[in-house]
Amino acid sequence: AFDRGSQQPLVNPLPEAEPQASTAAPYWLDQQDHTGPARGYAPFLGSDFTYPVYRNAKRYGAVGDGRKDDVAALQNAINDDPNSQTHNRYQNEVSTRPALVFVPGGTYLIKRTLDMRLNTILVGDPNDRPVIKASPDFQGEVLIQGHDFATPNGAAGTTNFFTAIKNIVIDTRNINKDKKATALGWGIAQACHLTNIKIVMPDFSSGHTGIDINQGSTIAVSDISIEGGFIGINNNNQQVLFKDISFKRCTTALLQSGGWTAVVQGATIESCSKGVDIPSGGSVASLVILDSTLINSGSLVKFRDSSRDNGDRNHQIILENIDIAGPNPVAIGDDESVKLSNRKHVDTWIWGNVNPGTYQTGKMLTTQPSPSLLSNGRFFTMRQPTYQEYTKDQVVNVKAVRGHDVKGDGKSDDAPSLNAILAQNAADGKVSYFPYGVYIVKSTLFVPPGTRIVGEAWSVISGIGSFFGDKNNPTPVVMVGKPGQTGVAQIQDMRFTVADITPGAIILQVNVAGSKPGDVGFWNTHVTVGGMADSNVNVACGSPNTAACLAAFAMVHLTSSSSAYIENMWGWTADHSLERGGFQNIATGRGLLVEATKGTWLIGTGFEHNTLYGYNLHNAQNVYAGLQQTETAYWQGEGSQQNAPSPWNANPKYGDPNYSWCAKDAQACRMGLAQNIDGGSDLYLYGSAFWTFFHGETQARYGSPESWCVGKICITNQARVTGNPKNLYWYGINTKSADVMVLDGKDNPGRFNHPGGWPPGGVIAAYLTFQNA
Repeated sequence: AFDRGSQQPLVNPLPEAEPQASTAAPYWLDQQDHTGPARGYAPFLGSDFTYPVYRNAKRYGAVGDGRKDDVAALQNAINDDPNSQTHNRYQNEVSTRPALVFVPGGTYLIKRTLDMRLNTILVGDPNDRPVIKASPDFQGEVLIQGHDFATPNGAAGTTNFFTAIKNIVIDTRNINKDKKATALGWGIAQACHLTNIKIVMPDFSSGHTGIDINQGSTIAVSDISIEGGFIGINNNNQQVLFKDISFKRCTTALLQSGGWTAVVQGATIESCSKGVDIPSGGSVASLVILDSTLINSGSLVKFRDSSRDNGDRNHQIILENIDIAGPNPVAIGDDESVKLSNRKHVDTWIWGNVNPGTYQTGKMLTTQPSPSLLSNGRFFTMRQPTYQEYTKDQVVNVKAVRGHDVKGDGKSDDAPSLNAILAQNAADGKVSYFPYGVYIVKSTLFVPPGTRIVGEAWSVISGIGSFFGDKNNPTPVVMVGKPGQTGVAQIQDMRFTVADITPGAIILQVNVAGSKPGDVGFWNTHVTVGGMADSNVNVACGSPNTAACLAAFAMVHLTSSSSAYIENMWGWTADHSLERGGFQNIATGRGLLVEATKGTWLIGTGFEHNTLYGYNLHNAQNVYAGLQQTETAYWQGEGSQQNAPSPWNANPKYGDPNYSWCAKDAQACRMGLAQNIDGGSDLYLYGSAFWTFFHGETQARYGSPESWCVGKICITNQARVTGNPKNLYWYGINTKSADVMVLDGKDNPGRFNHPGGWPPGGVIAAYLTFQNA
């Protein structure tokens, strides 16, 4: 056990109501209008007005009887592009041809690999999860390949964006248990998502792997049950959070074969020979295992002791709030030596660099989380809602409301109609369904308490116009609640962006708090600036002087009155076009600003390429963050024409860091912070992946070695702590190409004394300088 400024809406808010549950069959998603005027529409395909965003696999010939080979029909449902020259989404671009493939209940036998495509969500019926099952004569090694090798840069998992699978069972048991086989290949990137997946493999296998994450840069894998097999998950991803994963009867639950950092949160490992195995030659710098249970299994973690290594010291381990039922040691070395003996419970245990202090070989600590962040003694988590308990009558398609014309065509202003619809749906307790489209808003879209929004393959809300033009008076594109409001506001499978250069746009602002954790939540919802065909920023920002491209004031602002749960959110300011365009120099001002005090949960998030910071915890209180990922803006640093905070001005109203600690011409110092922590209290951070890859990169220097941060320090300070925050517990800090890892005005821990990770990297297992401040 763990002891452990007022904005006005554009319409008058109506009272909030709860949806009324109905007999939940069939699933409401398949009953929407997917062929008529209210269907999903891809507006950036020129004159192609009939492209099918939604596809029901059975309408493509899949049977699901467990006897017929359904792989061709399923693949056709994924690939279909009837009006293109090839009639196929093979070599699909990222944003122009989205697809949601619905798979009804049944058992779908496949004889060869089923290949996913970019910008595709494969959705099973949550009331009757379909089974994708290998046939006895299956040809190949992978049942479902999530990595789209048909992309222009197909070999790179780091460019496989926007792919998701939900509510699916994958069964490999027809394949010989000793033959090499993988249920799901998942070497993908950010904005990809797994949830409510079950994988079944033969027991006592020596060949089957559940999920093979053999490359890529994803940030969250959630809510998966894995039974049997040789390896539950093989992970070689740059960074990732595994949330609420159940392993049963695996030989090895998690093989951490590579990558740099991972967070395992809420895992249950039962009847497995090994828990988490880090091979002695693996590159893992830090591993956090948090809020997890080990039952009748081998040791929880096996790793190599790096305490006596010269140079980089990897394999640094953080265990927190672990329950054990079984006789084996909790942690062992690669030579089978006991590092942590058997016990029923672990509060906090560190093997690695502790700051202030030195490398610790098994230090016991006590972490005392704020009760407001906990549920049953663990940090609160919540599975992405399916609303499967509701039927069609409880769901409103926003394009099918009489008297409120909504286009989603990437041109028309949909804000007035959408505001009226969302207000009425909240009052009536209806789920608001956004079929795919690019919904332009020329004024703020207000999301009132009582709202539940579900998108189709990342439906887009895009701000444009003079309403968002004043950088001195920024305005939300999407505002969730007013300051002080309480209620439910849940949003999933959406993308928020700007359609042009909008220096006064706060793309997403959250003001509302729920009456309980999870009432306000975001799942698989992303914020982007540029890089895609639906925004003029994609072509307007090639100049090396980013003063010409103040594209957005901020990505996300969680205000002081808010309380939000955010799972798998990628905030991406584009460094290149995903639609085969050129290199881009975009100056988005800020990533995620957290000023919330009532409870914030960040479960697998990333904010990249922003001018002032990726994350700013400004007087924030009661914050949990599991896996934070950043990249410094490629155009910043040596050779840049703008030095942070330029081309923006630091705005104290929004808690901006002003970089006054840097000399005026110190370009390596005047690069965006990965994280700025200014004051606040009760901050619990686990697994930080803060990367700097380039400096001063412009079109003229794109791909040139002089802009690469390979084997050298490029940024002076990767993160900063100021304002004496109280109860700051920060575990698993990982940096690349930074000199000072955390600028704190005390001992300023740097890479030199904490070497490890992504070269030239730094690793701190436990940063506790402000633990009791």
